[in-house]
Amino acid sequence: MPTVLRIDGFSFRIRTRDHGPPHVHVFHGGDEVVILLGDDFELPSIRDIRGMPLRQMRAALELVALNQEFLLDEWKKIYE
Repeated sequence: MPTVLRIDGFSFRIRTRDHGPPHVHVFHGGDEVVILLGDDFELPSIRDIRGMPLRQMRAALELVALNQEFLLDEWKKIYE
């Protein structure tokens, strides 16, 4: 699962053998949250929380929103 972005202790990864809709796995320490990337009309949203505390989860969601276009481009590189 390649890391496509690192910011503020968060690691954003896209699995190469996964499924749609476009999403990223965000890690901080040993915790993870899966965030749907959305599109031009839909903001990113949380799909699955795997132990990440609320404060880090909100920060991860904000970082995905700020980097939505880049992350969608990375998803497309892998799956299109």
